[in-house]
Amino acid sequence: MERVGIYNRCSTEEESQKNALASQVAESRELALKMGWHIAEQYIESETGTVAYKRGEYQRLLSDMEKDRFDIVMIKSIDRLTRCARDWYFFLSRLTENGLRLYLYIEGKFYTPDDNLISGIKAILAEDFSRELSKKIKNAHRRRQEKKSGCNITCEMFGWNKTARDVYEINEQEAEYYRTAFTLAKEGKGFYSISNILYELGARGRRGNKISEVQWRKMLYTPRAHGTMILNKKTYDFDRKKYVEVPKERWIVMENALPPIVSKEYQQEVIRLLQERAGKSPCRNSSGKVTGKKQREEAEEEKSQTAGAWGKALMKGKYPLSRKLVCAECGKPYYRTLQRSKEGQRTVWKCSTFLSGGRDKEKSGTGCGNIHLTEDGILRGIGEAFGGEEVFSREEWRELAKDAVRTAQKALAPKSSQAYLAAWEKEYKKLAAKKDVLVEKLLGAVISDEDFKRVHGDISGQMKALLDKINGIKDEEEQYNSYEMRIRKIKEELEKESLMQKALVMELLRGTDHIEVHRDGTLILWMDKRAADPAEIFRGKEGIERADLYGIRADYIREHL
Repeated sequence: MERVGIYNRCSTEEESQKNALASQVAESRELALKMGWHIAEQYIESETGTVAYKRGEYQRLLSDMEKDRFDIVMIKSIDRLTRCARDWYFFLSRLTENGLRLYLYIEGKFYTPDDNLISGIKAILAEDFSRELSKKIKNAHRRRQEKKSGCNITCEMFGWNKTARDVYEINEQEAEYYRTAFTLAKEGKGFYSISNILYELGARGRRGNKISEVQWRKMLYTPRAHGTMILNKKTYDFDRKKYVEVPKERWIVMENALPPIVSKEYQQEVIRLLQERAGKSPCRNSSGKVTGKKQREEAEEEKSQTAGAWGKALMKGKYPLSRKLVCAECGKPYYRTLQRSKEGQRTVWKCSTFLSGGRDKEKSGTGCGNIHLTEDGILRGIGEAFGGEEVFSREEWRELAKDAVRTAQKALAPKSSQAYLAAWEKEYKKLAAKKDVLVEKLLGAVISDEDFKRVHGDISGQMKALLDKINGIKDEEEQYNSYEMRIRKIKEELEKESLMQKALVMELLRGTDHIEVHRDGTLILWMDKRAADPAEIFRGKEGIERADLYGIRADYIREHL
């Protein structure tokens, strides 16, 4: 008995017909059984979009075509599968590669290579029809918007409930959180803090998720808060299959389209305060990094002043040398900069006084003539001074390497995930069974097409999330197959003394209070006697005593800048 996989999807024009999807599902099953085929799988698409990658059931069909789940793919017609000529030929190539046959039941025939030309023409015509339909729908929406006869808002909005077509009322609970966000912003809170505070107070998105700082920022800046809607900012490009920006002059502004949550004057006042603070504070990019030379220097100087003269070096930084290097001539910290050369990009540390006033102190009155240092030169100098046999014997190096390998073995040891895997696979099967029951209810006219699409979409989403987890565990198990080989590689690398020396340098930097930089390239590492015993760490090296600090000299290894 031949196995068949059935793909069902209603067209846009069929959606207006009651139970159109149920009729198509029942019709395709009846024909498959009449042909004497075993229905191995049925793919019922609840999405009507033309973009193939957004159709979950279609993507599942493509995936199952490679798994020998069936011998025949049954569809109603070409335009039910796709209305894009490119996607049609892609589907045919997958069909041929996997030795499958395609049955078009509305024509009562199998697709053959002889149909290639006519099927291609049909796909092109279907695509053209879909394109024209898209233009008509967009034009109708735009005319409604231009005449101010309807907003055509399809997504849910935090703070409002849609009660009828183009009719909205304020959701008082959400609106209260919305107003609180404005209050917090006016008081000087950042969007990260606003997000956390409101989450603690109970603010949730429509799906029960935390509202991010980016979303709160958009919500505070959007004119929607005082009732004005700006429409037609983006439009769907059918040929490029994505949304594109619309020029500002073509935007449609609808005032009083929504009941306001705050007044326009109050929102403008809060936005003005936010913009003023943004102008005074360091400019940050999407990853939170301070950008702009002047702003970066001001931010670093502000942090340095809050820490005191030498104690500023105790502040934790992102990099091993952050807050460590201090100019011996002016007492200011060194800042990390990036410098490009023919060899590539490298890290160079420069005195902050030089960055603000230049090198000529007499001319600028605020400059500094101390040297610039490459990060590699600093680390190599410290490594040569403190990272050799004088610090650890070869036997101690080997013991350190063994300890590191033991730690790596614990970290990389395969973890037992079989219990999770079994539970998730069991849950996946339950959801698949629910989907089958849902199909039976659709066929028995127990539920409508709309209810089927809604529940089917929820179940499909849960199944996809579970499948991602299951595949993730299986991928991890495959990675652990090379466990022993990876451990041997780690051991070989750790036994190289240079790598252990680098680790030692990093450890020394963590225990260093600050490093004094002199113009002749001398580096003096100062350690706090109260935190550690420097004499023990620097075995036998001659040091410099200073109150609670103990200093050891190293020489910066100069590199061409």
